[in-house]
Amino acid sequence: MKIIDNFIQHKKWLNINQTFLDNNFPWYYEAAQTKNDSSYLMHCFYRDNKINSDFYYLVEPILKKLKPSKILNIRANLCLKRPMVCHWHVDDWTKDLNHKTAIYYVNTNNGSTVFKDRKVKSSKNKMVIFNANVTHKAEYQTDTDVRMVINFNYNL
Repeated sequence: MKIIDNFIQHKKWLNINQTFLDNNFPWYYEAAQTKNDSSYLMHCFYRDNKINSDFYYLVEPILKKLKPSKILNIRANLCLKRPMVCHWHVDDWTKDLNHKTAIYYVNTNNGSTVFKDRKVKSSKNKMVIFNANVTHKAEYQTDTDVRMVINFNYNL
């Protein structure tokens, strides 16, 4: 597992944060993040082997640092402050789970990503990168109105 603070330039992080909070940014309802847990809002930047968003430019500075050989999926998640549950899971974008998962934290809050052996706190402009076969779950925030992350699944 690799954790990197100040992953991209402050100006680029600020652009992502402000765009996500703008009332013109399209967030879409999803009934559950994993199986049978809480609903959330999402925005899919990349899926089915193609760009899926006019806002793809927002993730390009992050992709330049990740250097994927193949993108499997990129999506932003927005969780509202309310009682929420996320179950243990892996990001199964490949059958063999032989890919990488990266979580980019857009804003700071008291939420985190929980792994079996550690907890990574949600801090703005932080990236955590790990093998896709690593079980994890979200721990939702109670101190801010929203928790925003961008989830990347890719091959090196």
